[in-house]
Amino acid sequence: MEYLLEGREPKMALRYFEEISRIPRSSGNEEAISQYLLDFAKEQGLKAWRDEHFNVCITKPGSQGCENLPPLMLQGHTDMVCEKNRDVDHDFLKDPIQLVVEGNILRAKGTTLGADNGVAVAWMMSILQDRTLVHPPLECVFTASEEVGLIGAHNLDYSRLQSRRLINLDCGPEGVFCCGSAGGQVTDFTLPLTMEEGNGALLRLAIRGLSGGHSGGLIHMGLGNANVLMGRLFRRLMEEMECRVQSCQGGDKDNAIPRECDAVLLVPQDKLDAAQALVKQTEEEIRSQLMPADKDFRVEIAAETAGTYQAASLEQSRQMMRLMVMLPCGPQLRDLTMNDRVVASENFASVYTSETECKCIVSMRSSNDAYRQDMAARLDILGDLLGAAVRHHDDYESWEIEKNSPIRQTVLDCYKALTGKEGKVVATHGGLECGIFQKRMPGVDMVTMSCNSEGAHSPEEHMELDSFARTYDLLKAVLQKLCQ
Repeated sequence: MEYLLEGREPKMALRYFEEISRIPRSSGNEEAISQYLLDFAKEQGLKAWRDEHFNVCITKPGSQGCENLPPLMLQGHTDMVCEKNRDVDHDFLKDPIQLVVEGNILRAKGTTLGADNGVAVAWMMSILQDRTLVHPPLECVFTASEEVGLIGAHNLDYSRLQSRRLINLDCGPEGVFCCGSAGGQVTDFTLPLTMEEGNGALLRLAIRGLSGGHSGGLIHMGLGNANVLMGRLFRRLMEEMECRVQSCQGGDKDNAIPRECDAVLLVPQDKLDAAQALVKQTEEEIRSQLMPADKDFRVEIAAETAGTYQAASLEQSRQMMRLMVMLPCGPQLRDLTMNDRVVASENFASVYTSETECKCIVSMRSSNDAYRQDMAARLDILGDLLGAAVRHHDDYESWEIEKNSPIRQTVLDCYKALTGKEGKVVATHGGLECGIFQKRMPGVDMVTMSCNSEGAHSPEEHMELDSFARTYDLLKAVLQKLCQ
């Protein structure tokens, strides 16, 4: 195949990134990427195994003189969040990601790039094929379905792994090294709907232009949430007139701040002009309150002439509005002793209706397990008050900070030797598989690293190519240092 990034370094790592970009790998669709990794291992003469969840582990003996050193686990996930702009024709189940180079920036054409976590896959493959590197024995673990509840890591057979040192390659930016992460869970709210005939005009609302992004890493930024804003529009309209919901659809990823939401309302024909005017007024109010990153926010409006249509009852529509307005979203607890770090948050991730129900989904995160239980209890109470069935699922563990970490210190030492700068050690509010590894691999010593990439979980995702190269050099330096 022809390579868009030919001539850039690191040559093989970038080649592998391009190759995996051609393999559809949405969460739950990792069979093809796992087979690609098994074929790669066979070509390289390396031992590998795959489990029923499409986790893959490829092992490589230590380089000459390093064969008997303690093994090191390198780890990242193969799946990617699949988001696209509405005007982009792309099928994530069969179409390759179309890469675009803009100077030092690599992005995709109207979709997520998959740097999260294709970077890790490409780096590990490059290290596995390079016979010139100095390194200890390696276990390269490629986990599946990380983006939808860390499913691969939850189901990995840890008895097959020997390492008690681990470098996770799923958290940056360059020069920032993570030593802890939040745990979390997902909560579903379900309200019953009964469609009834009614007369009036259909008012179609579409929220567009929000930036969205990662619901862990960007939740502190105060970015607009399309589902929350649609609930606000519902409230303003229902305060002034009898509105009934025919449909509502917003967001489809638990770990992404929703960028778009669409709704269809049945309003009295004689109130149609007033409804449209109220929407425009509320749009201006919202725009004045949003962050600069959401400067392109808009509400698109369309109307259909009077007729007889199906829509939820008036009371059910009001209950749906109340739920959308009352669902918590944003930081819920901060640590003022650690630069106002977000400890706990909730993201109103998605809403959708059918002919029989409305479902709203909230993703919660917390590095404090007791507070996460408290948030769950409050959501239960809210569901009871509004007559919604509540279900909690997809729990994952937090990664508790270790004060003393030899592997972290090695990474920091190598970073300073290469750059002359001190690395920054942080805990992330995002969820990482390290929380599971810590519980399932007693005594494991872990650190994370990655390159500069922004806009994860949105079509704005992009990666700095120079940072990709520098961080790969750092990873190689760490491997060599571990052999000294």
